[in-house]
Amino acid sequence: MFDRNSTPPPESEASLALRLQRLAMVAERSSNAVLLADADRKVVWVNQAFVASTGFTPQESVGQIFGVLLARGSADSAAFSQFQEAVLQGRGLKREITIRTTTGEARWALVDLQPLHDDAGVLSGWVLVATDLTDVRAQQQLLTLAVDGAGLGTWHWDVSSGAMQCNDRLRQTMGYAKGQMDMTARGWNALVHPDDLQPWLAAVMAQMRSSEVALRMSIRIHHAAGRWVWIMFVGAVVDRSANGHVLRMAGVALDVQAQKAMEHELRVAARTDGLTQLPNRSVLLHAIEQAIARGRAQPGYQFAVLFMDFDRFKQVNDTLGHAVGDALLRQIADRLQESLRPGDSLIQSSDFAHVAARIGGDEFVVLLDNIRGDLDAEIVAGRLIDVLSLPYTIGAHKVVSSASIGIVTSSHAADDADSVLRDADIAMYEAKRTGRARYVMFEPSMRQQVRASVALENDLRLALEQHELFVVYQPLVNLASGAFTGVEALLRWRHPVRGMVSPVEFIPVAEACGLIGALGQFVLQSACHAFAAMPFVPVMDPPVTLAVNLSRAQLRQPGLVDDVRDAMRANGLAPQQLVLEVTESLAAQDAVVLSTLHAIRALGVALSLDDFGTGYSSLSCLHELPVNFVKVDRSFVSQAQTSAYHRVLIEATIRMAQTLGLGTVAEGIETEGQAHLMAELGCDKGQGYLYSKPLEAPALVDWVQARQR
Repeated sequence: MFDRNSTPPPESEASLALRLQRLAMVAERSSNAVLLADADRKVVWVNQAFVASTGFTPQESVGQIFGVLLARGSADSAAFSQFQEAVLQGRGLKREITIRTTTGEARWALVDLQPLHDDAGVLSGWVLVATDLTDVRAQQQLLTLAVDGAGLGTWHWDVSSGAMQCNDRLRQTMGYAKGQMDMTARGWNALVHPDDLQPWLAAVMAQMRSSEVALRMSIRIHHAAGRWVWIMFVGAVVDRSANGHVLRMAGVALDVQAQKAMEHELRVAARTDGLTQLPNRSVLLHAIEQAIARGRAQPGYQFAVLFMDFDRFKQVNDTLGHAVGDALLRQIADRLQESLRPGDSLIQSSDFAHVAARIGGDEFVVLLDNIRGDLDAEIVAGRLIDVLSLPYTIGAHKVVSSASIGIVTSSHAADDADSVLRDADIAMYEAKRTGRARYVMFEPSMRQQVRASVALENDLRLALEQHELFVVYQPLVNLASGAFTGVEALLRWRHPVRGMVSPVEFIPVAEACGLIGALGQFVLQSACHAFAAMPFVPVMDPPVTLAVNLSRAQLRQPGLVDDVRDAMRANGLAPQQLVLEVTESLAAQDAVVLSTLHAIRALGVALSLDDFGTGYSSLSCLHELPVNFVKVDRSFVSQAQTSAYHRVLIEATIRMAQTLGLGTVAEGIETEGQAHLMAELGCDKGQGYLYSKPLEAPALVDWVQARQR
């Protein structure tokens, strides 16, 4: 072992040669150009990178004075003179210069020329290493072009000296000419708005402490013209010392004055509904919060919130288009404001104030402030129902869309605005459920009904998995002969605890929670399978038909046509045996739905238009729909014997269908008188409790056999 104070043995010639060989191999394989010269400045060796970058071969280079060689390739005479001076003084020099290859191409290079000395300090040679910067320079130019093209200012801060630099773009944004600004950190900070200075300095310090913290802030800068301008500064620490101290920061700056002005306009617009120009949800919530706070502070103060939703508004959008729907909403807003204006007959106190707002879709809310009691809220709600239910004239259309209103008053108001709106919404849905075009006062017990609805949704999801759902079939008969002609498949739910759950209860829940598509698919597959297995199906002539309802969700599923085709093929049904029913509002909905209906018709499957007359379609639109049958809604059939209006409408529908070659079906026939009238009016088929209630498959088979006997 060597004592650490002893002198190491001299390096052997073999090991020295090996080390030099390794160094030469590294230099040869380096991507940097390398040149070695002796003490007389004659080139003794160059690597391949030198040849590639300059074009001088080893034969042309070796033996040449490297200064002469470089002079031939120098495109930067001033920089070359600096290198000559350094060589004459025996010192090294490192700087960027442009060189020209033997082909005449100009390239950028970082040239590092250093003298070599022996152990005695005598000059023994020179080494030159050049790094090609041409691509880097090109990227820098592209970056400069990008910055200039984007209208960005640039800034640079030498932290140790405090010196600031910026480009012309940033100086122009601030309105200053060269020489007009104090180009120090202190001078720049003096231009920052007093309210923005401390947040800005805090953001800078945070970036200095951690590069993970982004420096990006919009601040106001004092313009040379005397005004304040908004500028966004983005930057980062770009250089630190060995011990981590920040040496330099740099970044870009963008004029955001126009953006800030736009933001101000948006903040104003954010308080107003763009379509109706009524206050929006945020304004309403703030007003309700104020009313709640006032109620706590002032005994006897009372308020009410009226939540309105317009019945069948979606049908207006679906059948007449969104432009008509938007026009309807604007007219509703106008009527609200007109009805609630000061001095109107329903305003019974000089202290009675209100806020009317649209909070989305066809939902409007009125806050009644400083009312005398619940009766005031009921009077206003009743008046609004009357006013808002009057027909609307929109272009060539007459539209009727009544309002259902839920009311929350101070006596049952929750502690926050969102909860008050939620409770008013609950009361509104109760108004819809119990008949529409009416108002309902909120009671705390209604929250339990909502929880029950959520529970019903959860049970419905389980019902699909646990086979609680099943299909029943209601027969259709020929009204002239009484012959059995087909069935309509209807979904039923046998709950293990609740018992039979009415479709009136669970279908709206399925539509609201997105399960209706799965239910529709279940009915299609189950009904086709059961119908094909019924013994009378293959033997009856003419063939009997199976009618299955399609939901809105199914009509928008891309694979519906394939599902229908697969259901028929899997069960051996002919297309003529299947009828798919769609409601009037769905059939006329849009181009996507119409395209799907035409594709179904192309399979040979018939389409039936359900609930005709309950939507907004006119008889003149009937020829545009790809349907084979029209079903007269039960609400018309039930009044046909007592209402001339309903009877005339049914007769007009049947005549139009006959003219277009369409079959007709009357729903909900319960008496012989109704059946006789429908037959007299020319309706082809009927269904209803007069003939049979909906039956499960075995009971249907028995019913058909009994009827045949």
